[in-house]
Amino acid sequence: MPTNPCDQVLWSQSRGTGPTVLLLHGLGASGHYWDRLLAAVHGRRLVAPDLLGFGRSPAPPEASYDVACHLAALERFVEDEIVIVGHSTGGIVAAALAASHPASVRSLVLVAVPAYPDDAAARAEIGKLGSLARLTVGGHPSARLLCETMCRLRPVAVALAPLLVRDLPREVAADGARHSWPSYSRTLCNVVVEHRLGPDLTQVRAPITFIHGRSDRTAPPAHVESLAAQLRATHQAVTLEMVDGDHHLPVRRPEVIARVIDGA
Repeated sequence: MPTNPCDQVLWSQSRGTGPTVLLLHGLGASGHYWDRLLAAVHGRRLVAPDLLGFGRSPAPPEASYDVACHLAALERFVEDEIVIVGHSTGGIVAAALAASHPASVRSLVLVAVPAYPDDAAARAEIGKLGSLARLTVGGHPSARLLCETMCRLRPVAVALAPLLVRDLPREVAADGARHSWPSYSRTLCNVVVEHRLGPDLTQVRAPITFIHGRSDRTAPPAHVESLAAQLRATHQAVTLEMVDGDHHLPVRRPEVIARVIDGA
């Protein structure tokens, strides 16, 4: 039997003791994206893996990097009474993970999640973002060339990233250059563009909290507001907390997420 390329041991960091909180970062990031939150939460065991194909985790080129693939790599982190927190793309994966383990999840927290209602909306919104994302969803061949050039020059890209991306912590910016073309392009297309949140969230038994920045241009608030309203109509325990801030709430407003975790 061939080995599943998605079933890999992920790099992760953990801090603290107590009930476990699993933190899943977004596209092009790493577990270091949560560093400021790790310092803000007490009385919990916080676990922040690098998702498959990102940061310091393995990046098998033959992996599909769809939702099922990412879940296969995350299975070993699931335990009873776990709180799962996902940011952006990690929120889509977090919702699917919670749906696949409904009896194990105590609470689900989705931060700045891109709740696009369909593929067309996803492609339109992503098309407004950075050049690599725009070219990738547009199927332009220069996207692969750009990404693979970064991979070949990875030491240089890692060193330069903090100088070019000044609005994020140095370690977070540097880790943004550690993905591969397969992991980036397939996760963007298979998870963000093609996978819908709604069906997974209807399978979640635990309370769901959305935390979203009013100025989020990456994941426009209107989409998550609509999804939250739909879920409330099914009598699920859903809370939507709109706060001042942009897409990078775990970096800019860690205290907001820490407060929700403390109450979970």
